Amino acid sequence: MTFGAGGHTRGLLEKNSNSIVYSLDQDSLAFNLANELKQKSYPTRLIPLHGCFSDVKNILKQKYNITGNYFDGILFDVGMSSMQLSAAERGFSLIKEGPLDMRMNINNKKTVTAYDLVNKLDEVSLGRILRLYGEETRYKKIAGCICQWRNTFGKITTTTQLAEVIKICLGGTPEYDKLNRSVHVATKTFQALRIVVNDELNEFLLKQGGHLVAISFHSLEDRIVKRHFQGIVLKPDMFIFNLDETQLANEANQENRYRYHKKIIEADEEEININPRSRSAKMRYGIKL
Repeated sequence: MTFGAGGHTRGLLEKNSNSIVYSLDQDSLAFNLANELKQKSYPTRLIPLHGCFSDVKNILKQKYNITGNYFDGILFDVGMSSMQLSAAERGFSLIKEGPLDMRMNINNKKTVTAYDLVNKLDEVSLGRILRLYGEETRYKKIAGCICQWRNTFGKITTTTQLAEVIKICLGGTPEYDKLNRSVHVATKTFQALRIVVNDELNEFLLKQGGHLVAISFHSLEDRIVKRHFQGIVLKPDMFIFNLDETQLANEANQENRYRYHKKIIEADEEEININPRSRSAKMRYGIKL
């Protein structure tokens, strides 16, 4: 499972005294927190892994000689942790000024940053990112405004500056989510940039009969999870070109690989009041056949 700030990991370890949790995160700060928790409380039952989802097979094979479908259950909590959102210097937050970074793994100097995308891409390429990865219907207008701003006033360097440029571009009209809560007009743009900077599609290493719980925070991630449950082999290049459901169905296996609940599980009002960030969370659950 992913570690993040460690909340789910602690919950699993406390709930079942016989459980062993392999906890993955590409964020070096989260990895250090996982090691601290291991040393302090769970020296034999918590196995921290440092890397991204596409590295899992190699990490497990090289460090622990684990191959094939090994796990009885996987909890896949995608997106950012509260810890990452709260740290302005990481460049994820709309409302806290920080550098335009958005890398989950801040030690990977080869990864492009949000700054690179915002200040170096042409208008068409930037707009395409906003459309495909942010599902932003106003992608042309926003991309045009960003390019016009940087040509007139110089490069956009901070998160709050980018958010303000988009707010000015769209006229500052208030927007609301399904619970009538205020949502910043730059939210989808920030989402798109985060996805591209930290581009990941996961392979689930589950045993037959293993349980998969996936928590996602926007429709693109949820769509990947849903299609995985349906047995659709969704390759990165297919997803990028936004093929429709009929075309994707041709890639499906003859039988579903999972028995799964079709209904999405969402946070109720009580949970949202306690943790406002859960308002966007969608949870799916399935058992591998």
